[in-house]
Amino acid sequence: MPNSWYRVGFSKDLRPGEVKALRYFDKDLVLFRTESGEACIFDAHCRHLGAHLGHGGEVKGEGIQCPYHGWIWEKNGSCNYVPYPHTGCNPNVKIGKWPVAELNGTIFTYYHSEGKAPTWEMPQFPEFYGGEWVSAVQMYKRNVKCSIQEIAENNSDTAHFSHLHGARFGKVLSESLELDGLLRTHIAAYEVQVPMISKLLGINEFHTTYQQYGLGCNRNLVALKANGKTVLEWRLVCMHTPIDKENAEALCVTKLKKFINVPITRLIVELLTKKACEEVDKDAMVWDHKIFLENPPLYKEEHSINQFREWVRHFYTESEEPEQQATISRASATANKN
Repeated sequence: MPNSWYRVGFSKDLRPGEVKALRYFDKDLVLFRTESGEACIFDAHCRHLGAHLGHGGEVKGEGIQCPYHGWIWEKNGSCNYVPYPHTGCNPNVKIGKWPVAELNGTIFTYYHSEGKAPTWEMPQFPEFYGGEWVSAVQMYKRNVKCSIQEIAENNSDTAHFSHLHGARFGKVLSESLELDGLLRTHIAAYEVQVPMISKLLGINEFHTTYQQYGLGCNRNLVALKANGKTVLEWRLVCMHTPIDKENAEALCVTKLKKFINVPITRLIVELLTKKACEEVDKDAMVWDHKIFLENPPLYKEEHSINQFREWVRHFYTESEEPEQQATISRASATANKN
């Protein structure tokens, strides 16, 4: 599985003192919030005799207490209390503690196949903090039967937009790809051929900036313009998390910049989100049944897939994914010939 930051929950869904059992990265985990409000993620099973802390465990101050024998694991992963006479604690035994970043209303953890610390940080997204943005009530969330890489690759496969999604883009006005370390940004602008929108709002241009932050988060900044002037600004933020190597949890949230007033903005963002969910469902139908081809016949119109597969290599540990690395290299070499 690729090394990256991944969403494991939303901040609003974890109150101080609350405990949740998780299953991601082919591992059992426990998520809890201390009494002071800090979100923590541990390996789920107590290092004493293996009880699952997510089932019956209780937050005690800045740690979590095992439901089996009452051992308390402090937020730094050390055991600070053993309820036996003349014992007190066992500081030499530690439970596995996962890196946590809480921002954008989301709780992220960092997965690395060798347990190494993160080498980069997730950024803040302004639309999660400014009062000028309205969030959709509905969101997209479902489990899919494919690897996290194939979900991330989907947006680089621009050739499927017209056939699977019926996108009616006209002339390409501009297009570029920017690679800044572990951030991949695809920028494009198109003439739109959607009579209804054009007629109502005069919109004739579709501008998109697609940002990929590792393999666990992508953010699409969409601007619908009328003769160069922005009419609507929309954000589609997708946060996908591996359940194991062959299954993932797909999740998307949407936000719209205030347009005229809040009720109108709310109506529009819900309509946009409903449409987005329908389109992601079409992708999920394919993801559930497709296979990863190591040597696909890619053509020059699909150059972005080749670029993505080359970029994604940075997120794999060679000792953990040697076959995947070789697969990506062979696919890239084949694409360069077309």
